[in-house]
Amino acid sequence: MIATHDTGGSATDLEGLVDRLSEPRTLTALNTLVDNAELIAMMVQGLDELARRADTISDTAAEVIEELRAAGRATGMDVGETTQQLAKLIPTFAEAAPAIKRVTDSAIVQEDAVEVVGLTGLALSDGYAAAMAKDAHVGMRGLLQATRDEHVQRGLGLLIEVARALGRRMDEQPLPPSPTTPA
Repeated sequence: MIATHDTGGSATDLEGLVDRLSEPRTLTALNTLVDNAELIAMMVQGLDELARRADTISDTAAEVIEELRAAGRATGMDVGETTQQLAKLIPTFAEAAPAIKRVTDSAIVQEDAVEVVGLTGLALSDGYAAAMAKDAHVGMRGLLQATRDEHVQRGLGLLIEVARALGRRMDEQPLPPSPTTPA
């Protein structure tokens, strides 16, 4: 029999505790706790800090909500409807997160690439406006005549260099098959 000090429990309670501590599942759980003691301590410390700042956090959240409501009233926005729309959009953003990450990790968002895309966008807008204003229809003869224009020559030179660079990149790093393209 195990000797007990006055702990408020009986010897039977202590024997029951020893029996439970001897069970393999309990030992495994205790080992896991000991192995992760530092992480658990850090989590407890974080929860303690969170609890200490609960008033500040709740006050800040209340202020943000009130500011959103005030902004909604000032602009005529229905905060309730906007909240419902956001609730519908958030899962969509979560699903799109891997694709968004691929884009943000890619070269497309590098400063020089963004500048080229911006320049191309302006050129597309300008070209579209000019074509609509002239009701442009160009045949082979018009195409050949257009190649005399210095700007057309520079634009074609850019397209040829882009095509050349794209071909090289495709050799170096082939694109994965598109899910919509049959294999």
